[in-house]
Amino acid sequence: MEVLHLAFYIGLITFITLVIYKGIKIASSPVHLRWELYPVAHEKGKARYGGSYLEEFEWWTKPLKKDLFGELWTMSQEIILLKGVWEHNRSLWFGSAPFHYALYLYILFTMLTIIGLIFGYNPFDSKIESNYFTSLLNIILWVASILGIIGSIILLVKRIFDVNLRLYSNPSHYFNIIIIGALYATSFIWLLGSNNAISEISGFYNGVFTFSTIPNLPICGYIHFYLLSFFMFYLPFTHMTHFFMKYFTYHKVRWDDEPNFPDSKIRKKLMEQLNFPVRWSAPHIGADGRKTWLVIATSPLPTKENKNG
Repeated sequence: MEVLHLAFYIGLITFITLVIYKGIKIASSPVHLRWELYPVAHEKGKARYGGSYLEEFEWWTKPLKKDLFGELWTMSQEIILLKGVWEHNRSLWFGSAPFHYALYLYILFTMLTIIGLIFGYNPFDSKIESNYFTSLLNIILWVASILGIIGSIILLVKRIFDVNLRLYSNPSHYFNIIIIGALYATSFIWLLGSNNAISEISGFYNGVFTFSTIPNLPICGYIHFYLLSFFMFYLPFTHMTHFFMKYFTYHKVRWDDEPNFPDSKIRKKLMEQLNFPVRWSAPHIGADGRKTWLVIATSPLPTKENKNG
């Protein structure tokens, strides 16, 4: 087994394992403090003006109707168009959009490469079908590399020179942009210096997933895959896990308006949580690390006299 093989396996296994672990941990965590901010995307017929089922007379006697299309439409605008960035920080969007589109294209390129290998695609074959497929992969990687470099440069410059962004940036933010930008830069150099870059990349993935020898790669190719291996290993330890955590932010915080009916799942969870001890240090709620939420919620708030006496 080659060192590059081993590095890629460690990166991939770490990525998959920690993403699954974090996903399960978040999904099984206590009920989050819900925002109850409207509009909620799944409110059928009411989301467009910020309404909710609470407007209905005796709403608790009627079945709740959810609009799946509304959720998908709102999510697609955020994922594909980066609507939130466009509306709240438009100058940042011009760096964030190419940066994210490059990532989407790079993932698409990798998936198509692996799917092609599964269905018998041979990058060294001279058949017309193989040539078309190779050309498609070539175009996708070129576009991804160029967009990624442009987006990385803009984001890096914004974080360095924009006072507001610089205040909220720490070394990891800069490092993340640099490491991802380096991935795009090495793929760009690889494409620029080799006429067989797509075949070499396909040969690498074929070697990795069939546990066979990988073909000789140019120096930038080795650098690229070592960077990719490190990035997969590194990503689960960073805030970049927002790529899947956003699901919970939207569905369990922003949009969770499930009513607290008797015998409902949420009622049972909340009753359990009311017996959790409160370890806040804030004196205004009288928490001492032993009192539960139920005790604090049903007790009078501490007064200055109580605290001094």
